[in-house]
Amino acid sequence: FLYFFLLKNFTSKMDKKTGLMTTSFVVFAVAVPFVMYKLGAPRVSLFMVSLIMALAFITSYMMIPQLFLNDKTIVIKNNFVNIKIPFGDINTIEENPKIGLNIRTMGVGGLFGHFGYFNGNDVWYVTNIHNKVKITMKSGKIYMISPENPEEFIKKVKNFS
Repeated sequence: FLYFFLLKNFTSKMDKKTGLMTTSFVVFAVAVPFVMYKLGAPRVSLFMVSLIMALAFITSYMMIPQLFLNDKTIVIKNNFVNIKIPFGDINTIEENPKIGLNIRTMGVGGLFGHFGYFNGNDVWYVTNIHNKVKITMKSGKIYMISPENPEEFIKKVKNFS
């Protein structure tokens, strides 16, 4: 834990669309059980809906990544993963500011960010869709991350490698 505390965190803040989606989900998660209660829904139904909404919220929150650099690797860390990307395994690293159609294969698509598998096997840990950096590994695997300042992040990675 102390190791990550000493490193600079490059994680980007949520973009406006992601913030709006997160706020909308919270409003929806509160409104649905309230309306169900007013309509006389059984307590079991209220409990189950509230539980599902709470689990979706908590799980998504726990997936927010932290991005770190040391002199040999990019580290993507959240409560579920600790991905280490060695500089020597990177084929290309480039900004990817375009916002096109992306298909979520498995993961979260908007609540606190975009985390999981998109477009097949691309691994995304993106909190701000306007600050995306695409990392293509020599193996062909693709990672998408969103550092606060993509140009500075890429420059630091290239200086280290």
